[in-house]
This record gives sequence, C-alpha cells and structure tokens, in this order.
Amino acid sequence: MLLAIALLAGCGGDDPGPQTKEGFISAADGVCEDLFGEFAQVRSNEPRTAQEVADANNELADLYDKLADRLAEIPLPESGPARTQAQAFVRSVRAAQPLLEDLRRASARFVAAANAEDAQAAAKAGNDVRTALDAFRSARAESDRLAIQYGLNFCGNLG
Repeated sequence: MLLAIALLAGCGGDDPGPQTKEGFISAADGVCEDLFGEFAQVRSNEPRTAQEVADANNELADLYDKLADRLAEIPLPESGPARTQAQAFVRSVRAAQPLLEDLRRASARFVAAANAEDAQAAAKAGNDVRTALDAFRSARAESDRLAIQYGLNFCGNLG
C-alpha cells in the first residue's frame, strides 16, 4: 500500500511541463492585470507641487520595478520564436528601469531646487524631469509594441 502511494505521489501534478506561448501570455497578462489599477491610479494623479511631482514619479518607478520583477519570474517558452519574442518583451521592460532611476534623481533635484526657491535650478530640474519622463515613455511604448505584437493584452496597454 505504501509503495502504491509513493508511486502515485511521484506521478503528474507538480510538473506542468514546458512553458508554452499561451502559458506565458496568460501568466504575463495576469501580472499586468493585477497591476492595471495601480498604473491607472498613478496616471490619474495631477501633482501640483514639486514634492507631489517627485512622489508621483517615485510611485511610477516603484510600480514599474514591481512589474519588471514579477515578469522576470515567469518562465519563458522553451524555444523558438515564442521564446525569443517573450524574452525581448521582458528585456524591454527591464531596460526601462535605468530611465526610472534618472527620473527619480531629476525629481529629487526638482524638489531640492523648489525648496531652495532657486527658480533657475527649478526650471533646469523641471526640464530634466520632463526629459527623463519622455525617455521612459518612449521605452514604455516599445514594450507596449512588443507586448501587443506577441499577443499580450493587459501588458500592451499599461501605458
């Protein structure tokens, strides 16, 4: 009897087999769907002060870090074009993270300049914030393009 239980315990169940394109799409879109509301909330913020701008940018960066980490945990399809395309999408998400570090730093400079009431420094830092945010949005658009091209729905529309 114990032998039969041991043999049954070793069969099936735990090993779902190789990852498929459909499995990756389902898992990745599940991650993006889970975070969709949070992205919508960050987009809806209308900051009015330098500190609120920095807070909103930091929320965006933190949320994007969470997205990148969760996507990196999803097994890629085993091989072929499905793997290559999924890998390109995941890499594109991760590649935007340094741009968010630039955004964090520019936002901190913007707050410091505003607090110091240095109009010239605030204007420069404000332009740096816009430049960093534009660079991130451009990278994000590339990720969206790759996601949609692959067949992802939620991940292609977090924008």
